[in-house]
Amino acid sequence: MIAAVVALAVAAASAPDPALAARGRKLYGQLCARCHGAELVNTGTTAFDLRQFPLDGHDRFVTSVNKGRNAMPAWESSVTPEEIEMLWAYVSAHADPPAPKGD
Repeated sequence: MIAAVVALAVAAASAPDPALAARGRKLYGQLCARCHGAELVNTGTTAFDLRQFPLDGHDRFVTSVNKGRNAMPAWESSVTPEEIEMLWAYVSAHADPPAPKGD
């Protein structure tokens, strides 16, 4: 029981700021939705399904946005670090990571 309470507290502490996520949603709609899909629902393109992005992958997310990855272009000269944090807040607020294998 104590472990469950601690887990909930950790999850709440790391939950994205709703205001930041709302600003990220607007920015996502302008910059990302064309390839990654409206409301993070992948359009069936080769773009990564951002709902599956690992919640512990913040650094990977930042690098992918800045430098590009596979077919995704680099956005380094087009977005600020603050805007990337807004996008991360939006994506991480809607993450639906797959269940661990073996469960």
